Amino acid sequence: MGSSNDPCNPETASTPVEPQAMPAFAYLEQLNAGHERFLRGHSRHPHSSAQRLQQLVKGQHPGVAILSCSDSRVPLELLFDAGFGDLFVVRNAGNTSTSATIASLEYGVQALGISLLLVMGHEGCGAVTAACQPHGTLTPKLAELVLTIRGGLDEVDASGDLASAFRHNPIQAARHLVLGSELLRNRIDQGELLIESACYTLARGEIEWLGCLDSAGGLHPTHARLGGGLR
Repeated sequence: MGSSNDPCNPETASTPVEPQAMPAFAYLEQLNAGHERFLRGHSRHPHSSAQRLQQLVKGQHPGVAILSCSDSRVPLELLFDAGFGDLFVVRNAGNTSTSATIASLEYGVQALGISLLLVMGHEGCGAVTAACQPHGTLTPKLAELVLTIRGGLDEVDASGDLASAFRHNPIQAARHLVLGSELLRNRIDQGELLIESACYTLARGEIEWLGCLDSAGGLHPTHARLGGGLR
């Protein structure tokens, strides 16, 4: 992802990192290919050396931004077989769309030229579970976050079934990102940004690609547009 230079190869280790922008669908296919390698036990662990870090000192050029849950069981660079400088990652409980989330992702899109934004939830998410089945005592800030998630699920009547909620939550978070950011909507309309949603199936270790969002928040089957190459 990003530069094609291999930091593990001494012949290219000192080569500066240069931005090599690709179409958003190419980045999406690259994420899927990395995840397929992970599932097969054939991870390459690219861009993981000290030399790669030195290459990145002067700047970063990720092509992909990901909003995901803070859950320790969802390590993005491992799941997508990526390394230093490949992914611009924003994480919070429940991969929730907040003002800080939107601002962080707007920075990635505007300042770094990111063309693919993935919102990925997961099965077994504690924040989504709390939104569907309130229990225990929540701090005021945590209660506010859980209410945000619950509000999104209520919009699509998906708070009654956990399996459904785990999949609707990233779609709703992606929708709220779009509706909450003029910059993201404009980039989508200009064909410069793809916002995709997904769910990590914790028990199986697989990723379900749920579709992409248009500038009005409508959901479309990305996998069909890619010729069925994604799960």
